[in-house]
Amino acid sequence: MEINLLLTLDLREQAALQAALVTHGAPDHLVTLALTGACRIQTLAEARRLRLWLVEARAAGGADFAACDVIEQALARFGV
Repeated sequence: MEINLLLTLDLREQAALQAALVTHGAPDHLVTLALTGACRIQTLAEARRLRLWLVEARAAGGADFAACDVIEQALARFGV
């Protein structure tokens, strides 16, 4: 199964994500999203890894910013 989810952020959200990516081990998709403002997630496994990282980072207190909410909402729309 393949999904094709394109995540995009506005400049403010992108800047917040860049500032928050001090947590080591961020998935490649999240780094790409922070650097370019967009990323494509092609498989459900990739989406689940991103979602898991967001949950873990939020629990550790390192992902409490608006861009995280935007990403989680996009993933939720696809049932991840």
